[in-house]
Amino acid sequence: MKYLPTTLVFVLTAISCTISPSGEKPPAPKTWFRHHFIQRELESDAWGQTALCDLDRDGDLDFVTGRRAGVIVWFEFSAPESWTRHVIAEKSPSDVGGAMLDVDRDGWPDMVAGGSWFRNPGGASSSLWAEHVFDPDLRSVHDLLAADLDGDGVEEIVTMAGEMQGVTSSDVKNLRYYRIAANPRDPWEKVVVGESVHSGLAAADMDLDGDIDLLRSDIWLENDGVGRGWAAHRIVDAAAWHLASQAAVCDINRDGHPDVVLSEGEIPGARIAWFSSTGDPKAGPWQIHILAQSDSSARGPYHSLAVADFDNDGDPDIFAGEMEWLGEPPYRWFIWENDGNRQPGFSEHVILDSGLGTHNAVAGDVDGDGDIDIAGKLWRARENNANGGANHADFLENLTVP
Repeated sequence: MKYLPTTLVFVLTAISCTISPSGEKPPAPKTWFRHHFIQRELESDAWGQTALCDLDRDGDLDFVTGRRAGVIVWFEFSAPESWTRHVIAEKSPSDVGGAMLDVDRDGWPDMVAGGSWFRNPGGASSSLWAEHVFDPDLRSVHDLLAADLDGDGVEEIVTMAGEMQGVTSSDVKNLRYYRIAANPRDPWEKVVVGESVHSGLAAADMDLDGDIDLLRSDIWLENDGVGRGWAAHRIVDAAAWHLASQAAVCDINRDGHPDVVLSEGEIPGARIAWFSSTGDPKAGPWQIHILAQSDSSARGPYHSLAVADFDNDGDPDIFAGEMEWLGEPPYRWFIWENDGNRQPGFSEHVILDSGLGTHNAVAGDVDGDGDIDIAGKLWRARENNANGGANHADFLENLTVP
């Protein structure tokens, strides 16, 4: 079935120009977006998992999303206004986090959600994906990502389950990773890293020593090089930041050291900030830089976060979107534009202001034209949204590159 959505256009006007290292101004307009519905009426609620990935290997990115205890689907991209829905599985084993990677090394991206992986049937859009369970007790995961923690060239699956529905056992509520077996249908080794918080998981080489460390909202965990020992280093006190966050790592100020970006994702009046270290991420303290609002309106939960060069001017910008659930209209989507300086300032721009919120939105060059697009959906719709109270999946087409 094709979903042919209504199209809306929203233009982001740059209010200042960033000068490139060569002294030339980048072309204007810098960034603008056009809104499309991927599916205007997305059934029911509790849609948590999201990903962008070229599932059919046709050269563009497709959108994946899944419901708690419900279907996992992928939307095949044909054009910004044309998406075809396919079913991966009838029942998801997780709440939110999912990851796409080639688990069985056959050249096709598979999906991992909760304690299962689903095998891509080689691009066959009419087939359900075979489910293989690697941990039947792992469910209600909020954060899940793939990263090579032991340095063997093969990514591990990192999961974090916090205070989620149906999760009562401390054996599940922790931060852990799984080593994918040589034959992925065999059992996967589980390694517990430490305690969990609700959300805010990221992976990056925080100390620039050549291995991948982990970040958990308020702390980062130093890898001993083989993924067996983890030393905790504080980023922010739990009393100063809500730990149901979204997290990203990027060198915001271009000093050669990773910075941390956090958005508060589960509370009204949410904040978004980036944190810079003094050069030694182990020593601290980390300095907090709250991103300013362009107006005085109260913000809803920022349950979407992405850091990317959205305006193609060579520096990282920050995207966040308000969730409808726990929020109030107009449910807007924002980009904080980086001014490109070594002590960066950010200008907030509303890129979607149409009464449509989002949840766990993801960013990538979906249409392959050289700029970064955004796709998302809702966890739970509000009756006062601009879609008649219905859930919806959305695509913001970046028009920076004509």
